[in-house]
Amino acid sequence: MFAPMTIRVNIFTNFLILIGLITLSLLGLQYYFSHELASSAAYQNFMQDSQKITSHLRSLDENAKNMLNFSQYYQDLELAVEDSKTEKTIRRFVSNIDQMPNIYALYAGHSNGDLLGVVNMKSASGLHAHYHAPEYTRWTVMRIFDTPKGRVERFEYLNDQLMLLGQRETPSDFNATNRPWFVGALRSDKAIRTDPYTFASHDEKGITFAKSINTGEGVLAIDVTLERLNTLLHEQSGDSSNEIVMFGSDEMIFASSQSVRADRLDMFMTKASRSGMVDKIMRFKEGDKEKFVMVTPLSNELGKETYLGMSIDVDRMLAPYLEKIFLSLWITLGFLIATIPFVYLTSSRITKPIKALMEENEKIKERRFDEVRRINTNIIELIDLSDSLVSMSQSIQEYQKAQAELMDSFIKLLADTIDAKSPYTGGHCRRVPQIAVMLAQEAEKSQTGSLKSFKFESEESRREFEMGAWLHDCGKVTTPEYVVDKATKLETIYNRIHEVRTRFEVIWRDIEIEACERRLGGEEMGAVTLWKNEEQGRLREEFAFIAECNIGGEYMSSQKQEHLKQIAGRRWVRHLSDRLGLSDAELLRYEGSEEMPLPASEVLLDNRPEHKIKRVDFDQEAYAGHGFKLKVPEYLYDLGEMYNLSIEKGTLSDEERFKIQEHVIMTIKMLELLPYPDNMKRIPEYAGTHHETLIGTGYPRGLSAAELSIPARIMVIADIFEALSASDRPYKKGKTLSEALKIMNQMRKDQHIDAELFELFLRSGVYMKYALEYLRPEQIDEVDIKALLGS
Repeated sequence: MFAPMTIRVNIFTNFLILIGLITLSLLGLQYYFSHELASSAAYQNFMQDSQKITSHLRSLDENAKNMLNFSQYYQDLELAVEDSKTEKTIRRFVSNIDQMPNIYALYAGHSNGDLLGVVNMKSASGLHAHYHAPEYTRWTVMRIFDTPKGRVERFEYLNDQLMLLGQRETPSDFNATNRPWFVGALRSDKAIRTDPYTFASHDEKGITFAKSINTGEGVLAIDVTLERLNTLLHEQSGDSSNEIVMFGSDEMIFASSQSVRADRLDMFMTKASRSGMVDKIMRFKEGDKEKFVMVTPLSNELGKETYLGMSIDVDRMLAPYLEKIFLSLWITLGFLIATIPFVYLTSSRITKPIKALMEENEKIKERRFDEVRRINTNIIELIDLSDSLVSMSQSIQEYQKAQAELMDSFIKLLADTIDAKSPYTGGHCRRVPQIAVMLAQEAEKSQTGSLKSFKFESEESRREFEMGAWLHDCGKVTTPEYVVDKATKLETIYNRIHEVRTRFEVIWRDIEIEACERRLGGEEMGAVTLWKNEEQGRLREEFAFIAECNIGGEYMSSQKQEHLKQIAGRRWVRHLSDRLGLSDAELLRYEGSEEMPLPASEVLLDNRPEHKIKRVDFDQEAYAGHGFKLKVPEYLYDLGEMYNLSIEKGTLSDEERFKIQEHVIMTIKMLELLPYPDNMKRIPEYAGTHHETLIGTGYPRGLSAAELSIPARIMVIADIFEALSASDRPYKKGKTLSEALKIMNQMRKDQHIDAELFELFLRSGVYMKYALEYLRPEQIDEVDIKALLGS
C-alpha cells in the first residue's frame, strides 16, 4: 500500500523511479561483474593455496616413506624390546626424528605384540603432563613387553644428551599386532599411510606411516602430527576472517588456519561439504555473515576421503569493488538533486486541474452531490474524468436513496414482525420511534441546561438515532411467545392447570369408588355419604385455591404459600408410564432418574428433576466481556409446579423474567455483528440502552448517568411512556395521560429517567402530540404539568 502524495510529488517520484531504475540497472551490472571478478580472484587464491598445501603433504609423504624404506634395514630391530642392546636402535630413531620435526613418534612393532618406540616431546604441547615426564625430558622411550608379573608398558625419560632422567612402568593390554597400521603394513610390500585420525595417546591429530621390516617379523611405523599443517594453513589464509581447514568425510577437522580450532566444520563449510560440489566457488549466507566457500579433495595426498576447505568473507573480498559502486551512486544522487527544480516547475501545469478534481471528489465524499460541478481544463483526460465524477455523483445519490429506502423498509418490516408476533407487545416497536424522534427534535431546539449543546451532527446522525429506535426490541425475535404471553403461573406452551385439574378429577373418582366400597362393606350409608361430601367439598376448595394461585397477582403471602404446600402433599395413584409418548428432548430430562414402578403413588404437585431444563453452551467469559451484568439463572427454565405456583408477584419465574430481559442482550449482540458504515455505528448503543437507569440499577449493563448519552436517555423515556399508555395489550388497560405521567414523575425522582428530558417532554407538549395520534379519547385527560414539575 503506497502512502498518499500530491500529483506534483507523484510526477517527481516517477521521474526519480525512472532514473533510479536506470541507475540500479547499471549498478547491478557493475556489481555482477565485480562479484564475478571477486569469485574468480577467490578461486585463483584457493587453487594456489591448494597447490602449496598439496606440495607440502606430498613432501611429507615422500620423506616419511623414504625414511621407513631406509630404516627397515637397521640391524637389531628384531631384538627383544626389553633388551639392553636396543640403545643403538633408540639413537637411530632419535636421529631420524631430528630430520623431520613433524614426527611425533617412531616405533617398531614385533610379531609377538611388543613395541619399542621413541616419542618426540617437542612435537606437541601437553606431552610432559600426559606421560608424567620430568621437566627436562626431551625424548620418551616406550617399551611394551611381557614380564613374569604380566604385560607392562615402561616409559624411560631421556634428556637432550640421551641421559636417563627417570622411568616408570604401568600395566598394559596393548598389542601391536592388533593395530590397523600393523595389519596394513604386513599385507603390503610397500610403505602405507593411514587416513588422519586422533592419536590414542593424546588429542593431537596426525597420520601413521608404516612398513614391514625386511625380515617380515615386525613393522616399523612413524606417527606424524599435523601441527605444521596448522601453521602452513594460517600462513596461506592471509586474514583472520578467512579460514582454511583440512577435514575428513565425517566433517571432523584435522588442521585449521584458526588459532582457536573447532573440532567440526562451521555452518558455511558444512553446507559446501554436503553440497557434493568440488573445485567450485559457492556463496552462502547465515544471519549477517556471508562467505565464499570452496572444497577440494586431497585423495592422492592424504587419505581416501580427505578434503581441503577454504572460506573468505564476502564483504572483505568485495570491499574494493563496492567503493567504486558507492562512488557511482553518489554521482547519480547529485544528478537527481540537480533536476528537482525543473521537474517541480513543469508539474504545475497538471496539478491545478487535478486539485480542482479533488475538491469535487471531496464533495462526493461528504455526500454534497448537488454541489458537484465540471472543472475548467484543456487536458482531455481530465475533462473526461470530470464528466465521470459528475455522472458518478448523480448515480451514487440515486443509489443511496434507493438503499436508504430499502433499509428503512426492512427495519420497519422487522419491527412490525416483532409487534405482530405477540398481542402482548402490540404496536410497541412502531410507536416508540415516534416518541423518540419527537423528543429528540425538541432537545435539539432547547437552549437550556445540558441540552443547549446537544445537536445531531447531520441528517445521517438523526437517521442513525431513528434506526436505533426502530430496532430497540429486535432481540425479541429470540424470545419464545409463551414466555412473553405467559398469563398464568403454570403456563408454558399451554396452561398446565388442566393437567392439575385432571389429577383432582382422579382423586374425586377415587373418593367415589372408596365410598361405594365402604357401603358394600356394610358401613351405614348416611355416614359414608357425609364423609364423601366433606372430602369432595374440600377437594373443590383446594382446586379453587390452586386455580386462584395460578392467576398470579401483586403479592402472594406466606400463609398462602404454606397452604399451597399442604395441598401439594395430597397423594394420587398413577397407573400409566410417564415415559411413553415423549419426544427425544423430553426423554433427555429424565436421564439419571429411575422410573417408578406402577402403580405409582405421587404427590399432587411437585418439583421434579425433569422440570429443570439445563442452560447449555453458555459462555460466562464472553457474557462478562460484553459488559452484561444481569444475573444469569442456573437453569434455562424451571417448570416445577410448586416452584411456579409459589411465585410471589406476577406469573414469571426468575428464569422466565431473565428470558424476557434477555431480549435487550440479544438486541445488542445481533446489532453489534452487523458491518455498519461510520455514520451508523451507534445504532447498537441507541437500541440497547432503553432499560438502563441513571443510577446503575438498569439492565443489561447497569450503566451510570455518565455512560448514557442524551439520545440513549431519550430512548428510556420513549420506551416507558409507550409501555404505560399502550391500549392494545390484552393483559392490561392503557393508563390515562395523568396516570402514566405520574408514574414517570416518580421514576424521575428515583433517578430512573433523566429529569431535564422529562421536563422537556412535558413543557414541549410531546406527550400530547403523541396522545392525540395514538391514544384513545378516554385516555386523554387533564394533566397538571405545574404540579408534576413542582413536586
